[in-house]
Amino acid sequence: MGAARRESPRYPFFAPAELTESSTGTQMTVRTTDLGWNGCFLRTINPLPSGAIVNIQIAHQGKVFAAGGVVAHSHPNMGMGVQFIALESGCAALLDGWLHEVALV
Repeated sequence: MGAARRESPRYPFFAPAELTESSTGTQMTVRTTDLGWNGCFLRTINPLPSGAIVNIQIAHQGKVFAAGGVVAHSHPNMGMGVQFIALESGCAALLDGWLHEVALV
């Protein structure tokens, strides 16, 4: 998904993440490379296909952000862009704090 199509800016953000594909329960350990209000990019050599519904947990500074999402675009041997579709309770404030930190850098 190009920057022109994004609903919000993305910022460099490197953190470990756990991803679970909803229909199969397949779990993956990945890393974020950027993060925005509406989604993130996850580095992995075996990305899920576009349209896959996922649950994601991103760990950073001792806190965990959790959300449901959908794979918006997939790039073999590179990774996938995930659009957030449902944030867990309290995670909007956590995401806001993280984005505020990286936007100031």
